[in-house]
Amino acid sequence: MNRILLVALLVAITSGCSRKEVVEATYANGNPKVVKYYHKKGGELLLDREVVYYENKQKKIEGEYLDELRDGQWKAWYENGTIWSEGIYKEGKRNGIGISYHANGKKYIEGMYRDDIRVGTWHFYDTTGMLTKEVDFDQVPGIPKEDSIQ
Repeated sequence: MNRILLVALLVAITSGCSRKEVVEATYANGNPKVVKYYHKKGGELLLDREVVYYENKQKKIEGEYLDELRDGQWKAWYENGTIWSEGIYKEGKRNGIGISYHANGKKYIEGMYRDDIRVGTWHFYDTTGMLTKEVDFDQVPGIPKEDSIQ
C-alpha cells in the first residue's frame, strides 16, 4: 500500500512540474515552424520558451519567456546555421548588449539597449571584422547632452 501511495505521489509531483511542447505551426513538408514550451502554474499553461525553425529544420530564433514576455537570452541564426544576432530581453524589452553578425560569422553591429532604446556608442564592422563606424546614440542631433537618454 505504501509503495502505491509513493508512486502516485511521484506521478502527481512530476506531472505538475512538467513542460509541455506544442508545435504551433508547420511547413507544408511537415517540419515544425514554431514550437512553444509551456509549464503549468495554478492550473493554466504559461509560455516558457519559443523556437522558430527554417523549413530545413535549422533554428531561426530561440528564446525564453517570463510572465508571457520575452525575458533572458534570445538568439537568431541564418538559414545555414551561422549566428545572426543575440541579445538580452527583460520584461519584454531589449536591455543590455545586442550583437548582430554578417553571414560569414564576423561581427557586424554591437551596442547597448535600455528599454528597447539604443544607448551609448555602437560599433559597426565590415565583413572582414574591421571597425568602420561608431555612432553615439546618447548624442542626438539638436538635443544637448544633458537632455539626451542617460
